[in-house]
Amino acid sequence: MSQGPSPGEERDEGVPYPFTIIGKDAESSTTRMKRDEHGIPVIYDAAMQDASPVQKPIEHTEPDAISVLSHELLSPLTLIKGYAATLLQLSDSITEEQSRQYLQGIQAATDRVIRLLENLRDISRFEIAAPNLVLQPTSLSDMLRKTAFEIQSQTTEHVIRLRLSNQLPKVNVDRLKMEQVLTNLLANAVKYSPKGGDIEVNLRQATSEHDVLGSLGEVPPLRYPCQIVSVVDSGIGIPEAELERIFERFYRVDNRLTRATSGAGLGLHICKIIVEAHGGRIWASNRNPEGCIFSFSIPVS
Repeated sequence: MSQGPSPGEERDEGVPYPFTIIGKDAESSTTRMKRDEHGIPVIYDAAMQDASPVQKPIEHTEPDAISVLSHELLSPLTLIKGYAATLLQLSDSITEEQSRQYLQGIQAATDRVIRLLENLRDISRFEIAAPNLVLQPTSLSDMLRKTAFEIQSQTTEHVIRLRLSNQLPKVNVDRLKMEQVLTNLLANAVKYSPKGGDIEVNLRQATSEHDVLGSLGEVPPLRYPCQIVSVVDSGIGIPEAELERIFERFYRVDNRLTRATSGAGLGLHICKIIVEAHGGRIWASNRNPEGCIFSFSIPVS
């Protein structure tokens, strides 16, 4: 039995091990140590290293979509395998705190797989029939506060600011599906904003086109009166020619942020289906000098 590098010694492209690796598997030619996206060293199987981001145009044909979906599943599954292998092989060498970090990594990667599979399930259902809505009178203000709190708790690099009009009437929505829309839009804003960028969430009521002109870009025809939710990020924006296409299934804008960020191009498509099932509209516009505004309307009964 051989002993690996001592704690702090660098190996594999400058990655320091925070602990001693002992055992034959540690020096196997089929395994290697890498850092995950949080900087935690993880044992990976070299046979699964092809799960790196796909560097190809983002506009997918159906075969391309299958390739992207395969990547989106392989990436978190590779992480889960790496975390589990690290825990199994190095259980005697790592601290309780390090074990907790690996377990948190397994949980986060599992959540990512579940979200993707849930999106695929929803897409397959919605292609057969329109969403079956269970409508209930709901305060969008309260729902936004709840969703923003949940997303804020997942990031320390962004600040979510709420600007909500007071005393708005309740609207009839399917609460679970509307929470899915809000979660998708806020999670996207976090994902595509630079570190430290602010995210602003607005809720207003509009009784006519005059109430929204000039503030939300080019607004599609809406049913009035309606309540409008807008999520404003501080990212690099979207090319004007692609503002309408981003709601298509599997479509992703091809820029440096999307190439470096995971995603299958399903979330916004699902948002569009749900919002339109409520009789609303969803659209995107760019904000000067930078950033993007995602807005959707819900008619007030």
